[in-house]
Amino acid sequence: REAYADRVEAILASHIDGFRSTVIARRAYSPADLEAMNINLVGGDPYGGSSTIDQSFLWRPFKASRNHETGIKGLYHIGASTHPGAGLGGGSGFLLAGRL
Repeated sequence: REAYADRVEAILASHIDGFRSTVIARRAYSPADLEAMNINLVGGDPYGGSSTIDQSFLWRPFKASRNHETGIKGLYHIGASTHPGAGLGGGSGFLLAGRL
């Protein structure tokens, strides 16, 4: 973990003048650490798993849940595992807020 964090810091320092002097503290987490802290981060993946075509659009989180709806009135699916997908976790909340 620390060796990887050292490499990341070295890359940042090569692009940002004075970067190292601004670092107050650092914690490095492995994928296993992330999963241990949150069971939803399977394999340490913060983006909800596979982003393949069969895990996108109307199939995510499942085909019957269009428009972020669930079978419970007033309960909606939002987050990285829903449309518009990984890396846009706030996007689903934004889209839903526009509908409500």
